[in-house]
Amino acid sequence: MNVVAVLMARGSGSTLKRKNAYPVLDHPMLWWALTEAKKAKFIKHVFVWTEDSELADITRQCGCEVIPRSEDEISYHSGFSNPNSWGPERDNYIYQKTGTIDVKVDLNCNFVLMTAEILEGMFWKLMEDPMAGDIWPVAEVHGHYFMENPKNNKLFPVWHCQNLDRQSYPKFLVRGSGVCITHVLRQKSMVGLQSIYYEVPERYLLDVHDEEGVELAEFYLRRRNDPKARINEQSGVSS
Repeated sequence: MNVVAVLMARGSGSTLKRKNAYPVLDHPMLWWALTEAKKAKFIKHVFVWTEDSELADITRQCGCEVIPRSEDEISYHSGFSNPNSWGPERDNYIYQKTGTIDVKVDLNCNFVLMTAEILEGMFWKLMEDPMAGDIWPVAEVHGHYFMENPKNNKLFPVWHCQNLDRQSYPKFLVRGSGVCITHVLRQKSMVGLQSIYYEVPERYLLDVHDEEGVELAEFYLRRRNDPKARINEQSGVSS
């Protein structure tokens, strides 16, 4: 089975300058995603789609392959390219290199705390469910969540029921956007497939967008490398 991991990494950054090359514990942010993907035993090939020479060098240093990305394909709103063609273009490049893609793993540099163990858990859960087309990591979030009314700037709760204890509220889950495993073969030949999810502790879905997020990621990464912290881990997910 040909399992391919793909990551899009542009040189610019809308919230943190050159985010994908930004140092996190002395390694570029891109390095963390690639090294964990390389550790995942079920992944055969790891590709990075980038226009940036520094990110391409980091990719090769990690033992991964580069898909050339043109300057016109950096922005969804550039007007010079059609984002709907990006996926087929990348997949065709991978096909020319490796053959038919059976399962595709989409990765995201922002999720610095994502581990090979989580990716492997997602993969095997996907494989065990014959009606699953793809799988996403999710985490339960706690506390009161509100939405802002754009007309009057008033806040109103996402969930509110006066006759229901908070302990009886349904779970609020956040999805790790950009991290997904898709069973390409099933989606080509079957109908009625469903998206399923793999629950992880909230910290593993830390989505780094700024320097504060980098500092928090570094805290958890140091904790992960602390033997005492690993012994006290209560998540059930290997750290």
